Amino acid sequence: MKTLLKIGTVVLLFIAGGNLNAQDAKAKGILDKLSAKTKTYTSMKAEFEYTMKNVAEDIEETQTGSLVTQGDKYHLEIAGTNVMSDGKTVWTVLDEAEEVQINEVPDADESEDYISPTKILTLWEKGFKYKYDKSSTLYGSAVDIINLYPEETSDQSFHTIKLYINTANLVVDQIEIKGKDGTDFVYKIKTFKTNENIAPTVFVFSTSANPSYDVIDLR
Repeated sequence: MKTLLKIGTVVLLFIAGGNLNAQDAKAKGILDKLSAKTKTYTSMKAEFEYTMKNVAEDIEETQTGSLVTQGDKYHLEIAGTNVMSDGKTVWTVLDEAEEVQINEVPDADESEDYISPTKILTLWEKGFKYKYDKSSTLYGSAVDIINLYPEETSDQSFHTIKLYINTANLVVDQIEIKGKDGTDFVYKIKTFKTNENIAPTVFVFSTSANPSYDVIDLR
């Protein structure tokens, strides 16, 4: 697991209409404000509920997870896996198997399918088209829904990312990744805190503290 998730896409056909330019301008205005606010955070801590759905296959599985970020550093816990990075190295920790895989952080220019969890709230800035969908209500709060469509479509697995942005607080309340195979991933943000002091050890796997773990160095 390399991202919050490893992301892909499919070719989208856009139906040009009289409102398209206005909708895009509205989306850009909201996203610009979201990015500006996000970049003021020295750190972020979020707990989320993660649901995978496929109606045709009658699949719906829900788990919980958490994400801590600080600059280029992150610690993601999801689906029984811990992924942590100090900005240079990535440790993928499987506690049940007592195994840790070590990789270098992929070069963004060489790995198009890698999106760091630290960029999840500003990912729209590069490689995506966007369109304002509508205003709505989510969990009792007013939200603006914006659709993101990746520009590069080869070897991708999803066609749309839907951002549910809290109108009053300008934070992302929910993210939906809609897969081209009918499998959708929904991330509901349960708690969100910013600008807290975080110990550097949160972002590094300690082999000395886990001597029984099998270390697989793939660098």
